[in-house]
Amino acid sequence: MTTRTNLQTPRAIGIAAALLLAAACTAAQDTQSEAQPAPRIGIMTRHGLAGVVTSVSGSTIVMDIPENVSFTIQSSLSTLMVGRSAPFAIADLHPGDPILVNGDIDEQARTIQAHTITLQPPFSATILEHQRANFGKTWTAGIVTAVEGNSITVARRDGQSQTFGVDEGTAWRLHDQPATSSMIRVGESIRVQLRPGASLASQVSIQGMTRPN
Repeated sequence: MTTRTNLQTPRAIGIAAALLLAAACTAAQDTQSEAQPAPRIGIMTRHGLAGVVTSVSGSTIVMDIPENVSFTIQSSLSTLMVGRSAPFAIADLHPGDPILVNGDIDEQARTIQAHTITLQPPFSATILEHQRANFGKTWTAGIVTAVEGNSITVARRDGQSQTFGVDEGTAWRLHDQPATSSMIRVGESIRVQLRPGASLASQVSIQGMTRPN
């Protein structure tokens, strides 16, 4: 008799990873009802990031995120600490713990002034590591730097540039709503699911125009 174990298959991990990532990023954007590139105006503000703790020193935490970069988290007396079943303190965190941090993110300095730090379930560490191992292979994310025909180039958080193609089979989403390829433009923050070989996108999710830091 074989036993099925949740979150051990690539499909299960992929589904859970998508749910975790949805909780880690919120977008604030004013839009008009006409879904065309010209009228759509708005700014995406990053509020949350999920990652795995690598070190803790006093009120400072360093965590790795799946996009192959580290962020330094500054906490204060006003930072809300949310445990799995009870409140906890910074001193209760250890390397390897998965956390979700909401606050003011400085992309250039790679810092977060934390408003809330939430300790995630242990299995989240496995999900985040799976995402990290497959970044640039089965998925990618970044800021669009070029759109040329059916080719899109993004600048990733880790400093690398990645180009991928789109075709009639590519699905488009804008804030979890159906979208079209005509909505993509330079400056958009996007997340991309890649087909085997990482040369073509199966889905492009447009998250909004990024606010410069």
